[in-house]
Amino acid sequence: MRFMFRSALLAATILASAPGLAQQGATQEQGGIEDIIVTARKTEESLSDAPVAVSAVSDKMIQQLGLNSIDDFAKQATGISFSQAFGRSSDRPVIRGQSNVLANVQFGVETGAAYFVDGIYYQGDIQGFDPNSIQRVEIIKGPQSALYGRNTYSGAINYVTKDPADKLTVAGKASLAEHDTYDLSASVSTPILGDALGVSAGGRYYSYGGEYRNQLTGNKVGSEKSYSGYVTLVAKPNDDIKIRLRGQYQHDRDGPLAIFLQGADANNCMPGFRSLRYRQRNLPPPVPVSPTTTFQPAIGISNNANQYFCGTIQPQPNNVRVNTDPVATFFGTRDGTAFDGNRNDQYLASGIMDWDIAGSGWVLSSLTGFRDNTNLFGSDGDHSEGFFFLFPPVPPASTEPAFANTNRDDTQDFSQEIRLASPADKPIRGLIGGYYFKQTNRNRDLTFANPTEGEALGANSSAYGSIEDIAVFGLVSAEITDAITITGELRYAEERKTIMERASATTIFCAGEPGRAGQFGFTGTCLPVGKFKDWTPRITLDWKPSDDVLVYAVYAEGNKPGGFNGTGGLAATALTGTDQTVYLPETVRGGELGVKFDTADRKARFAGSIFYNKLADVQLTRAIPPTVAGQTATSIVTNQGDAETKGFELEMQAAPVDGFNVSLGVAYVDAKFTKGCDADLFTLNSGGFRPNFDTDAPPAALLPLCDITGKRMPLGSPWIVNGSMSYEHEIGATGLSLIANTSFSYEDAKYIQVDNLAKTGDAFLLNARLGIRNENWGLTLFGRNLTNEESIPLATRWFDYRYGNARRDVGTTGTFQGQTFSVETGAPRAFFSTLRRGRTFGIEGTFTF
Repeated sequence: MRFMFRSALLAATILASAPGLAQQGATQEQGGIEDIIVTARKTEESLSDAPVAVSAVSDKMIQQLGLNSIDDFAKQATGISFSQAFGRSSDRPVIRGQSNVLANVQFGVETGAAYFVDGIYYQGDIQGFDPNSIQRVEIIKGPQSALYGRNTYSGAINYVTKDPADKLTVAGKASLAEHDTYDLSASVSTPILGDALGVSAGGRYYSYGGEYRNQLTGNKVGSEKSYSGYVTLVAKPNDDIKIRLRGQYQHDRDGPLAIFLQGADANNCMPGFRSLRYRQRNLPPPVPVSPTTTFQPAIGISNNANQYFCGTIQPQPNNVRVNTDPVATFFGTRDGTAFDGNRNDQYLASGIMDWDIAGSGWVLSSLTGFRDNTNLFGSDGDHSEGFFFLFPPVPPASTEPAFANTNRDDTQDFSQEIRLASPADKPIRGLIGGYYFKQTNRNRDLTFANPTEGEALGANSSAYGSIEDIAVFGLVSAEITDAITITGELRYAEERKTIMERASATTIFCAGEPGRAGQFGFTGTCLPVGKFKDWTPRITLDWKPSDDVLVYAVYAEGNKPGGFNGTGGLAATALTGTDQTVYLPETVRGGELGVKFDTADRKARFAGSIFYNKLADVQLTRAIPPTVAGQTATSIVTNQGDAETKGFELEMQAAPVDGFNVSLGVAYVDAKFTKGCDADLFTLNSGGFRPNFDTDAPPAALLPLCDITGKRMPLGSPWIVNGSMSYEHEIGATGLSLIANTSFSYEDAKYIQVDNLAKTGDAFLLNARLGIRNENWGLTLFGRNLTNEESIPLATRWFDYRYGNARRDVGTTGTFQGQTFSVETGAPRAFFSTLRRGRTFGIEGTFTF
């Protein structure tokens, strides 16, 4: 196992280096670990004193290790797995193994781990956030619903941005790396009226040219480009009031994704009807162009009878073959997508006020957030050279082919939190607050006629949805003794969701939006608003036997919101005979035991925790094939599973002398299902039949064919190991210092789906930096992914229509175990994945005045 060798080798290198560095620094002033203040419990406290499992990435660490995004931050924290499955869109962080395959892919489906910016809920992709504006990143693990609210049932990720400096400061950074990678940023920060008013402003330009090519066109894929800017204003009119206003604009322009399709021809297990052996083109070749010929004869007949791929999906850098530009097809030269890539424009504003009422220690706080986001996304949704239409007749060239995934999302959200906290220096203290969140989303289809504005809302392939969350929460903390404190938190929340979605003139779904019936052409009965209510408690007991030791125990509950499956739910209902239009919240109950320890001289720090969580109504996925023209294959959310997660996390840091710092983190999670029946697993095990029973209550005789008990939850890594080593040494009396650091991360392989058959490889990444600097400037050479790790970050179970969709040598029904079942007519299974960036070298310059 590469992990055992590489991690052991790097750990040995780090430990072996320490004595030599300690000897070199024996005459220097003794060092120590920097103290990081966190707000993981809505109050400022030292990282070592916070009775909660939290990994903190400071601005110093961001600068020293050259961290650029949540992808980098996660690789230097324990208990979190982050993978770029769709470039810089559809973020899906996984904390402690609690995952969801459709999270941030289908509107309203949540990850369970929410983002916050300065403590304000942020529901969007955060990969393009300017790292130079960040003071620290707090990754808070375990259910946080009691204080943080919606979508934090597995944890919360809080970006804390920098306040203005107390003196005029001008800073900048410029880096240049392979593959046309440029990163330029600058900021200015200054007081205006002494301590009463300060302002800071900054901007960033970032671009990456891509390193893989589309084999159909020869063009680069995977490029990224961002412009962003921010302004922060902090006012302190007196000692009791602090007002903080912040505005940010972000402009992203990313090219087509570097995605390849591992086709159905690679399938090597689970023989049955949903395979290439039982599929063919609609007509045998030669096929004339006619109104009924909708499939391009790209690939001939195959006799591969395997329905699935078992094992590790290998990267295929020379197999990116997507119709994102005009190419020669069976129907002539055609473009497969009306829009290519990922275009994002976002305005983010926040206002925070803290008022210590008359200096009494009673603090009234207000946190207001607003986000306006416009996202245009376009990709060749079958991720292959296939170019076809699912239903005749063949449309003109002004119409996109099947599975062209091109859409525009206009999203606005507003949040308001108000809380009152009692004096923090009292033996009994408390907090009470209220919260409101409202989000609206308009999704429209991008076409060749309207490639940026999209078709009108209410036309085919459009949707309107809303989320409204209202909550009250509170906290009471009591010091039982000088060393023991018990804290209780409680939140009551009501969430309302609505949706109006139109796939075609005959397939429209409505819930809670009867007023939009005319706009969408809906004539049926609209379902009521989806309402989800819940109480979520959290209890913490902490014991400080000394100033340097903290022991704590936590019990917490949380939930991931429920929602609607839209038109996909209608298709699933027609297919299964059971209502699949609504899915329920996923809930968690669990606890953890933790210990934190700092040595008296602050040269070493240790934090460890063990945890157990019990999950109910786990939100699984089920694939639904297209049934009418205008509809594509989709997946819906179902609740037919329970699970448990258990494991441990260890974080260690040492700073034996000035200038030398070493860290190591180890996390293990055993995240497995304890109950559940998966419809797609039944199809695989039965040889290609569709379930004729309710998967929520499968018959005992058929349960073994769909049972997922004991299988690992997908998308998460059981083992995560990371670490870093930084060293700075003054060069004589020159005023210059030599700086050197290295960081590594290891993630175990991840399963793609609940069947536990296909998986990614494990990944070991090694970065290094070497440079010089003084008080005002620095110059650094760096290398990323020095081992040239190629394993795929993640993959998605998909389909392969390149061989045709007509049945061959099989009817519509068959007999299995004495019963009649429908043959699964969905396209043979395949997998798509993005490609990981390879080894990269670059140079970086910084200045501060």
